[in-house]
Amino acid sequence: MPGFQGELGLQFVTHLANHYTVPDLVRLAALAERKGFQQIWVNDNIRYRSQMVVLTAIAAHVPIRLGTAVLVPYFHQPLDLVDSFAALSELCDGREISVGIARGDLGQSPQHVEPTKPIAMVRETTEFLRRALGGKEVAYADYPLLREYYRLNQKGKFRLAFKPRSTFRFYGGGNGPQALRMCGHVMDGLISSGTFIPMARAGRQAGMLAQAEQAARKADSNKRLRKICELNVSISRDRAKAVEFPKRQVAHSILQWEALRFTSEEYKRLGVKRETVLQLGEKFAGGATVEEAATLVTEEMVRAYYAAGTPEEVTGQILELARAAGDLGYDHIAFAKLGPSYEEAINLLASEVLPALR
Repeated sequence: MPGFQGELGLQFVTHLANHYTVPDLVRLAALAERKGFQQIWVNDNIRYRSQMVVLTAIAAHVPIRLGTAVLVPYFHQPLDLVDSFAALSELCDGREISVGIARGDLGQSPQHVEPTKPIAMVRETTEFLRRALGGKEVAYADYPLLREYYRLNQKGKFRLAFKPRSTFRFYGGGNGPQALRMCGHVMDGLISSGTFIPMARAGRQAGMLAQAEQAARKADSNKRLRKICELNVSISRDRAKAVEFPKRQVAHSILQWEALRFTSEEYKRLGVKRETVLQLGEKFAGGATVEEAATLVTEEMVRAYYAAGTPEEVTGQILELARAAGDLGYDHIAFAKLGPSYEEAINLLASEVLPALR
């Protein structure tokens, strides 16, 4: 029985792949396109290579769909975002651009910005981008949080001076109840951004999707949310490296469990002690970098977030998770994070995993 019938893409995570230059990422995107992957998603983090620059470089050289997974609105002035996305579209040869958007992770983002009213920030930014990229005039007064946060002129208006050459589809990347309801009401779809494995194993994922879908139907009885699943993978023939690689990402992502009030039973299902998660939170609160916090991450934590290990180990894990994603109605799986060597991971996924899925 096939594991998954939807689209398959890859996510490039700049803070985990910090050893790759922009030309390297372009080369790897070209490899992915040759191997049959349908989309490249790029994440957004301060201190690392610019999301928009990486996407633009790929678009200039590789005929593949692109997306942000996810864009953090606090890092970007909205007027510049509109101009950048519209210019990017001129390199995409009419291919749709996916804009995944969310508040940013709870470990790193608050060290750099004050995440004021995150639900409203994501909603207003999405509505601003949608309207402006659609060629319509935008009055700053209609977006009170953006106007205040970015000191926009109360009486000012904005209209692009050229027409984008792509369509844009917006995806919410939040996981909390309010974010999911807002996603259903405002967005075209949702991204389970790196949380699919723990939420599915904890038994939460179906309920989370239901919240977004209910809000979508309330907004429009005919609306169907498109669903993107980030499936965290760390694959390598060197098992030790495959298990070590995810620790930096797990260090900050796992803090969401506390924000979502995971119960002791849920922690037990995931095989992780709550005390270790609380220690990570304290480490970040004290100003630790991702690299410093990662020293506290155990293999059990990695297993709660990743399909990690050798190709033989990972293929079985992915088959199980992909079937679960299909059963939940996901349209697209983006293999995320990938592993210590992107080139090795892309080749192994293409040769070992994709045939098993199809």
